[in-house]
Amino acid sequence: MRLIVAVLISAAAAACGDSESFTIEGTVEGNPTMNLRFIYSSDRTVVKGLTAVRDGKFEYKGAVHDPSIIEILDNDYRPLGRLFVANGNRITCNLTRNNPNVLKVSGSDISERWANFLGDNAEAMSSSQSNATVERYVADNPDDIVSTLLMLTSYDSSRDAVRADSLMSSINPAVRPSYLVDGFNSMLMRLVSQSVDSNIAPIPFFNLRDSLLEFKPDSKRLSVIALTDTKSGRADSIVPALKRIHDRKKRRNLQLVEFSLDRDTLTWHRSVRPDSASWQQGWVAGSIASPGIERLAVPSIPYFIVVDSLGLQTLRTPSVNRLEAYVDSCLNRQH
Repeated sequence: MRLIVAVLISAAAAACGDSESFTIEGTVEGNPTMNLRFIYSSDRTVVKGLTAVRDGKFEYKGAVHDPSIIEILDNDYRPLGRLFVANGNRITCNLTRNNPNVLKVSGSDISERWANFLGDNAEAMSSSQSNATVERYVADNPDDIVSTLLMLTSYDSSRDAVRADSLMSSINPAVRPSYLVDGFNSMLMRLVSQSVDSNIAPIPFFNLRDSLLEFKPDSKRLSVIALTDTKSGRADSIVPALKRIHDRKKRRNLQLVEFSLDRDTLTWHRSVRPDSASWQQGWVAGSIASPGIERLAVPSIPYFIVVDSLGLQTLRTPSVNRLEAYVDSCLNRQH
């Protein structure tokens, strides 16, 4: 599950290292000619870099205010790997295009150990066992910064925010510096305080005709809120599942609204054009910080929330499969 970059990484104020830059060089499996994107944080700013891959080889130079997680993606924003970089580093990595957990790294002890763990546990990290796998590593290695990196990037905190908070707190503070974890801890605090028992307030949104509407849960016995964007793989699994949910025989007791968290309406319109959707689709200005959405404490995209007619949240999940099973169960009980 893709966690939101700006929430995961927060930079604070302390200079690091003698050099003023870092270098990443390496190869991409299959020797393609393509572009690579690099996303990282420096001095409270998200930096987006781009470099060309020619015949499988690339080099990228950048600078960070503090050591930072850097995400490497292809030109379509598909993740290829992550590294932990500091100024003065010269890191070599070999990337695969079908699994970001499989990469070879040298030149940085931390990044190398992180990559080795992901590679040794690639199958588990791509399955429902990822949280348990991370938990075991954290329990065994509380003094290792790799534990912090795994919590920030590979642990699904939305499953149990209280447990995630406890795990992060179990890591030695010396290896979970504030410039890395402040944003994550802020998100956890919101998730922990955001009880499933809290009620949904009205949510303003724009529909496909650019009319301003408002979502209210009191018009149906059951309401499904889907929060997606163009990078959440919605066409592959989410849209088919939402169609099945909307087509349930008891849909008169169910309303379904899908809110786009894309940055602009043009991107949103392009993404939903092929859907043939009969459920309500809308766009909210400001993404996760927009009025109404911000109060939902969304930990990741996509995300799904089910509420009753009083606005009481009865399900919060990043899994569209779990959503569909839960809705089926609710509708069967209504029969």
